[in-house]
Amino acid sequence: MNEGRYPRDLVGYGARMIDPHWPGDARVAVQIALNYEGGAELSILHGDAGSESMLTDTGLPAVAGQRSMLSESSFEYGSRRGVWRLLRILRERGIKISVFGVAMALERNPEAVHAMVGDGHEIVSHGWRWIDYQHVPVEIEREHIRLARQSITRTTAAPM
Repeated sequence: MNEGRYPRDLVGYGARMIDPHWPGDARVAVQIALNYEGGAELSILHGDAGSESMLTDTGLPAVAGQRSMLSESSFEYGSRRGVWRLLRILRERGIKISVFGVAMALERNPEAVHAMVGDGHEIVSHGWRWIDYQHVPVEIEREHIRLARQSITRTTAAPM
């Protein structure tokens, strides 16, 4: 058993109900976020040793040194069709969302980015690449933050 205090909060407010003081005494708050990642995942096309296998819905291992058509097509669906469906539904209902955009992915589909911005959605940086940053050296992570910031600024401002 851990002698010191366990570092995670697994209790929260517990049985104590808090009053969040929402505007208009609202009882429900909903925040919708769209992760936009396709085109920034691990891929030999991006200089990686293999294709993405961990951050996918397939759960299949990457094949070293080869492209995974299964992984790539899974990521491509979102940018080719899924995002357009969601943007239409949101537009019809007048709903604004936060788009957690991976900068490299956003760069590869400026038409979608301009639709997002044009519809009033907020673009939030979700990093430069869609990779696991846990073991990435600090200097590389800092460089990726810089690249993401520049890229998102450029991509969201560029005229269509």
